[in-house]
Amino acid sequence: MRSFFDGITIWAYNVLPALFPFMVITTLTLKLHSKFKYSLTEFLFKIDCDFAFISSLLCGYPVGAKAVADSAADTETATVMCSFCSSASPIFMIATVGAKLLQNSTATVIVFTAHLFSVVLNGLLYRKNIKNIVTYSDKTNAFKASDIGETITNSALSVISVGGLIALFYMLADMIKSFLPFGLKDDLTVSFILGLFEMTNGIFGLCANADIQTATVLCSSLLAFGGLCVIAQCYAFLSKKQIKFLSVIKMKATQSSIATIASFILVKIFM
Repeated sequence: MRSFFDGITIWAYNVLPALFPFMVITTLTLKLHSKFKYSLTEFLFKIDCDFAFISSLLCGYPVGAKAVADSAADTETATVMCSFCSSASPIFMIATVGAKLLQNSTATVIVFTAHLFSVVLNGLLYRKNIKNIVTYSDKTNAFKASDIGETITNSALSVISVGGLIALFYMLADMIKSFLPFGLKDDLTVSFILGLFEMTNGIFGLCANADIQTATVLCSSLLAFGGLCVIAQCYAFLSKKQIKFLSVIKMKATQSSIATIASFILVKIFM
């Protein structure tokens, strides 16, 4: 019960304040058929989905996944969008991981830079010459005042669902740790493995027990992968596009690999 409450607390303080308002804003903007005059994502990834891309970068998990799910993209296009519309929150990376846990400005910049690089390069890795680049709804569907109430209700239910998943995975990770011998509870390998299961728990363990260089690289790896908890949050939205779960896992694994290599190189150069 205490572990579940700790998970709820992490959600309430680190996820809810950013996720809910941005989810409402993202959904309403998509309903208004927001579209940029010049598409950066079409230039980079052959898909016109700037709003989903920017929403993901600014808001973090799982807002990008929801923007993909709310778009008019077909399954193939939406699958490719998952490779670059999947990012950790800058607020979480800078304020929580960087300032609070790593407590090193250079390490914070490296984590953020490596993550951004991994998002872009991962999208380029999975880029295809897709003909269907229309990822927003038909403009004939007029925006109605009732959409505001519906959006707030749906966003609230989605955020509560995310909170339940975070608390559940956090509790399960703590339960696994409780069965381990005392000497293994603070082991780096164990912390990293738990991070693959629930990202936040793993990052806290790594920052508490690793040197600054090792923690920087491993935190970059976990932030890009997100852990099964984050992937489950994202897939709760992506499933309605009939995207294969293994495809999402594969894309997050390659993104994590890119972030790990990039952060390792940056650490060797600047730290």
